[in-house]
Amino acid sequence: MLAPYLLTTESWLPVRDLDTNSYRDVGIQEALVRAHRLVLPVVRAEDVPALRLLAAVYDAAAAPRDTAEWDAAWAADTLDTDAVTAYLDQWGDAFNLFHPTHPVLQSAALTEYARGPEALHPGSLGGESAAWFNPALAHPLPPYPADEAALLLLHLLTYDVAAIKRAAPGDPAAKGNKIYGSKLGPVAAATHFHLSGRTLKDTLLLNLPPAPRTPGDTPVWERDTPPAPMRHRTPAGRLDLLTWPSRRLRLHATEDGTVDAVAHHDGDRLADTWQQTSRLDPMTAWSTHKGADKPTPFQFLDLHDWPQPWRAALLLDGTREHSAVIQHVTAAAQRGTLDPALPLHGVLSTTVHTNRHQSTVSDIPVAPVHLGTAAQLADPAAREHLATMARYAAAIGRNLRQHAVKISGRPSAQVAPRMMLTDLDTAWNQAVDLHGEAPDDARALWGDAVHEAAERCIDTFPFRPLEAAQLRTVYRTNPDPQPRPAKPRTPKPAGRRPAGAGQRGPAVTVHEVFGGRYTLSQLSKHPECVVSYPTLRKRVDDGWDITEAATTPGSRGSRGDAPQ
Repeated sequence: MLAPYLLTTESWLPVRDLDTNSYRDVGIQEALVRAHRLVLPVVRAEDVPALRLLAAVYDAAAAPRDTAEWDAAWAADTLDTDAVTAYLDQWGDAFNLFHPTHPVLQSAALTEYARGPEALHPGSLGGESAAWFNPALAHPLPPYPADEAALLLLHLLTYDVAAIKRAAPGDPAAKGNKIYGSKLGPVAAATHFHLSGRTLKDTLLLNLPPAPRTPGDTPVWERDTPPAPMRHRTPAGRLDLLTWPSRRLRLHATEDGTVDAVAHHDGDRLADTWQQTSRLDPMTAWSTHKGADKPTPFQFLDLHDWPQPWRAALLLDGTREHSAVIQHVTAAAQRGTLDPALPLHGVLSTTVHTNRHQSTVSDIPVAPVHLGTAAQLADPAAREHLATMARYAAAIGRNLRQHAVKISGRPSAQVAPRMMLTDLDTAWNQAVDLHGEAPDDARALWGDAVHEAAERCIDTFPFRPLEAAQLRTVYRTNPDPQPRPAKPRTPKPAGRRPAGAGQRGPAVTVHEVFGGRYTLSQLSKHPECVVSYPTLRKRVDDGWDITEAATTPGSRGSRGDAPQ
């Protein structure tokens, strides 16, 4: 009989032990009981789902339900170890990776293993060309040890692509043994954001705002194993959303406890992924645009999909960009619960897809960012000042791209990608550190760094001397750091067109954007436009600013639309 592999007691989660100043693997129980002496570094895509799982287990076992409980938990030396231990003693068997009837985070209803261990390799999400960039996939992979398989299972559940899936046995939605229309899971469809504390204890508390458990809200390990067929469902609450697997998976273990095959099928679909995730998942970041009926994932990547982590400061004032974690920690800082000198470091992560179908992944960047101290978050003026600094850089970058295209006369596709502000991370950290004592000096330091980055772009592009000189004189002109108000739309005249008004339909609106003049149809084909024509049209009709309507992705990946 196959020996159990309990995620609660087996060593599989990589942590740094402050007592020994070394890295080692631990189980869920030790991670939570000794959270005050451990650090879970989140530097890779694989680390994000590990943190989210620990947060969910702690939330189910002992997380504070109101502000008073949270303040007491923060002041305590450890997490509530008695409650954690009692909970894991009760549910420990449900964390068995190879349980015959209730394998954790899997579906016991699956019994056909059509894929080999390569299904668990992160590179497999890159599609058919994955082997070109991951040599390990060029040949059959050996079975994975159980500890590696557990981490890779979390990775696949979190980031699996929205491609056509093999139908699970008995799925009534199957067409030719396939399931069509697969959606991304909640994390892959959103932007992950969390704050890192000095210890794992602090990190868990910083990222779990106190909230009473919704009636009927339970984690997946307290429920019956998911059935094989795909379903449409609505999560009952935070624990349900954080733990219910987005795919139907099951690992096949050999006699020696290694994983040599995987059952892999589509999972349940949420009615409105963004709406549900923004409502229930605190470890996400969002933008709300004027006229839009729902939030969209917060964007921190440039046109090259390179991170611009300083953009996280836009979350601080909560006007258009917002994060439940920032709101929670800001309130704790204002109550005086947090040490004013406590440094706050954020981590942003998102999934970059190579096509609008979201069927392949090109990257999952993880970007750290310094957001100051608890004292700065407690001060509304300081939060607004830091957010304005980030807006200034965004405005300078936008001015630089638009003027560069106009002055050079070259296509935007040739110019705009070369006008991206880079190498600003160190300057941002220095400016934030300085901001606590000298806000004006911090703003000047940041402004100088932004201008230097812009000058580097100009110097490295083959402008004519007069073009470069002209660009230098105009790109700083009116870099308004505030969000641009939407332009009022002229209402369409009612009734029929008068006779003689022309035979080719009403006049088409032309928009000035990206250094040129475009109709919406032309703009939807522009290289800098990242949404389809229907999405662009709807946003403009809803009153969006034309630049934001064209450059705000509707989903992860190029030319994506909002998931339904």
